[in-house]
Amino acid sequence: MKKLASTAMTAVLALSLVGCGGSSSAGTSENKNILRFGLSGLTGTYNPFISSTVYDNWVCQLIFEPLVTNDKDGNFVPYLADWTVSDDEKTYTFTLKDGIKFSDGNAMTADDVAYSFNLTKEDDYAGPRGDLAAAIDKIDVIDDKTVAFTFTEASPVNISKIAGYGILEKSHYEHDNWDALTALNTDPVGSGPLVLDSYAANQYTNLKKNENYWDSSKKLQIDGVSMTNVTEDTILSALQSGEIDLCQPAAKKENVDGINGMDNAHLISYIGNGYTYMQFNCTPANPDTQYHHTGALQDQKVRQALMYALDRKTFIKNEYGSDELASVGMAPFSPISWAFPDSSELNAYDYDLDKAKSLLDEAGWTDTDGDGIRDKDGDKLELNWLVYTDSTWPGTLASMAIDSWGQIGVKLNVVQMDFATVASTVQDPEPGAKDFDIYTMGWQVDIDPDPTGGIFDADAGGAGGYDSSGLYDERSQELLHEGVTEFDQTKRADIYKEWAVRQNDLLATAVVAYRNEIWGVANRVKGLDDLSAYMDFTKLIFDVSLDQA
Repeated sequence: MKKLASTAMTAVLALSLVGCGGSSSAGTSENKNILRFGLSGLTGTYNPFISSTVYDNWVCQLIFEPLVTNDKDGNFVPYLADWTVSDDEKTYTFTLKDGIKFSDGNAMTADDVAYSFNLTKEDDYAGPRGDLAAAIDKIDVIDDKTVAFTFTEASPVNISKIAGYGILEKSHYEHDNWDALTALNTDPVGSGPLVLDSYAANQYTNLKKNENYWDSSKKLQIDGVSMTNVTEDTILSALQSGEIDLCQPAAKKENVDGINGMDNAHLISYIGNGYTYMQFNCTPANPDTQYHHTGALQDQKVRQALMYALDRKTFIKNEYGSDELASVGMAPFSPISWAFPDSSELNAYDYDLDKAKSLLDEAGWTDTDGDGIRDKDGDKLELNWLVYTDSTWPGTLASMAIDSWGQIGVKLNVVQMDFATVASTVQDPEPGAKDFDIYTMGWQVDIDPDPTGGIFDADAGGAGGYDSSGLYDERSQELLHEGVTEFDQTKRADIYKEWAVRQNDLLATAVVAYRNEIWGVANRVKGLDDLSAYMDFTKLIFDVSLDQA
């Protein structure tokens, strides 16, 4: 499942935000058997087929359960169902386990499974999972426990298309239109170990134990999870004071040192499976929008010039404090992935203002009136960058760009918003109506590195989709197709190598940095030692216990 995040997940991104900010967890503090998670970025979109951020997905993964999950090594394994595959490798037949019930006590059937995935095929579907509709040809309900997914193509990634998405209760979610469906985002019903107890926008999300949980072989050792929106600048003090038990602060040296210096908490760190990125709006100027008044970014040379004029090595030093916590990004895969190419074949866009100026000259942008801002055909080279304020790194990067881009004759305006507003601004409108020049976020890569449906896939560029660049490159799309139809992993790696080099050159979306993930974990929390890029805390929730002394 692909996910946006407000931090570099790994990013990534997702990947990070946190701290306390004076918001309430609505009555959970009296119960010492509640896992208290400090974070920001929850939007209340608690439907696994609509949510688009890693934070909302975490909530979904605790409330809903998937047919297929993964183990700590990244292998796909059964969860709610076992499966068989047809000889032509197009049809996957799933058989549900016995006794699965939703939190309201109703039994889960194959009808619920089919309904959940068929949501993406509805005419008014406007969520980020449109790639599922294209990948799945049909879903046949065989009987109450058996459902068959027939994919449009035989592909090694078909099982990953199913993995991770929680199953909805059909009777609860049946709806007349999209608005009626989204109205249920804060009234979720799933089969998972937790249920939504209370929610306040931009404040908290509280989950409590599902007393009707169906699987007697698994016993939740905690009474619930409280997720409180907090600010990054107070996250460590919130952890040290005991106000929260768990957080994922930005991967900065001072945060590492701060957590390591606490008597009541410890650090968990690992290489993440994602990256931070910046995306350029490569569509023509739109006079009807507020922040997209120039079509300059349609020109590849302009995009490349901006990258040459962005000192990312200094950014990493300033933001993270150590090159052991982050590195300059080049390819749209995590360094831990088998698809990661040889970096010698990639352009690192090392800081070079002279190169940047030369590219802008070649693109026809010159300063004809001597005001320090380049122009072309009467238009000034003035850009608007949407920066979310939930974490510090987007602001750090944009602030550096104001100065360095100014030195090459580009005027940059920084527009500050919260993460949810940036996400809706760049994703929700139709192509051509997206109101930004540049935005920055984090991206979490799937276990299978298939990029389809994500920020580099032009087919995911519609309303609600992840690719907001507006750029269509035929060869890139051909390579994406080849990557999901080739079963030999060595050959797939070669395909993705060519694709990654091409994205590195096209630069509609630029990988800013790869990052470690760091977590601050209170010593009273047990069971999270296996946190990794492939095992987030939701997959370990049954292992979690809390000292209550």
